[in-house]
Amino acid sequence: MTGKGVHFPGLNGLRFFAAMIVAVSHVELLKQYHGLPNAYDSPAVYELGRLAVTLFFVLSGYLITYLLLKEREVTGTIAVGAFYMRRILRIWPLYFLLVALAFFVFPRIGAMQVPALTEQLAESRRFTLPLFLLFLPQLALSLFAPVPFAEPAWSIGVEEQFYLLWPLLVRRFRSFVALAVVVMAVILGARYGALAMATAKRGDAEALRVWNAVISYFYFTRLECMAIGGLFAWVVFRKKRALLAWLHHPIVQLATYGLIAYVLYTSARKPIFSYGWYAVLFGILIVNVSTNPRSLLRLPARPFDFLGNISFSIYMFHEVAIRIVLAVPGRQQSNALLYAASLSLTIALASAAYLGFERPFLRLKARFAVVRSSATLEGAEEDVRQTSQGVLR
Repeated sequence: MTGKGVHFPGLNGLRFFAAMIVAVSHVELLKQYHGLPNAYDSPAVYELGRLAVTLFFVLSGYLITYLLLKEREVTGTIAVGAFYMRRILRIWPLYFLLVALAFFVFPRIGAMQVPALTEQLAESRRFTLPLFLLFLPQLALSLFAPVPFAEPAWSIGVEEQFYLLWPLLVRRFRSFVALAVVVMAVILGARYGALAMATAKRGDAEALRVWNAVISYFYFTRLECMAIGGLFAWVVFRKKRALLAWLHHPIVQLATYGLIAYVLYTSARKPIFSYGWYAVLFGILIVNVSTNPRSLLRLPARPFDFLGNISFSIYMFHEVAIRIVLAVPGRQQSNALLYAASLSLTIALASAAYLGFERPFLRLKARFAVVRSSATLEGAEEDVRQTSQGVLR
């Protein structure tokens, strides 16, 4: 332990809002699955959740990169094994719990079945389950129908792939900017290259099917968004004062927040094939919320510390909560009541999962910390809080 902690105020609030935005979008998705009137086909609705997931990706890239850079500065290297143990204890228990429930428990409960999808799961399980166990759920989603309730796990697989590679690359590359540019170029090149191949093979149905699956895989695999988050972390870590002053400027903040509101709540420029520019907007938002004492957007510690801590559980179990509410007779007749009950039950289930299931693993995770972060349970990983002013000093 270094005796020094890293604390970015406001990030817990962002995590909570991102998770709840996904839940809002998926209320309409679950209504569609059950044949109820819904708005999910509106680009403003189905892209809402995908943009919120992009915010999660940028947040992950930002915080993980800052902690790795700080660890390398303090210790001279990066303890990759300890990093993997922290990620395993943070992600794997809840991930595999949801996978077990989605594949083996919920399909046997009549009230938890999803029309058509539950039946398709019985046919595709021998293919999809191994992909989920190997943290390749985005590949399963590219090749097969969604797995009810485990569908949100595709982004967890993407993050795990990022976590597998990122500490090794950060430790090896001397130039972090070059690393981030290379990662972005590789992912974008693969995505647009697959699109070009699919366009060229439009007359070959079998080849087109294969290339469409490749496009889908790289559409979900948004490692470039995490690399963009890492670039913003590098700016903060290296104390690039001129750039930070520009990012902190009130006009830049207002323009960024206005654009984010516009892209979240309109159908303009949707559907989205590449989320890079949106990741840049989210990066500016994150830098201001976490490091700018004069940020126009402030998210107080309470109650957002707790809500941010349960955001992972919110993300993983919100579809379960929505399905339970839909199973209540007459509940789906009132849209306002459906949303209120679904989101309230989501927070209740997430709180129970966090307090009753996640906390022991988070306490164990703290033992593998090198540079401590306040992003987990009750300060268990925090010795000394380093405020935004301290980060920039």
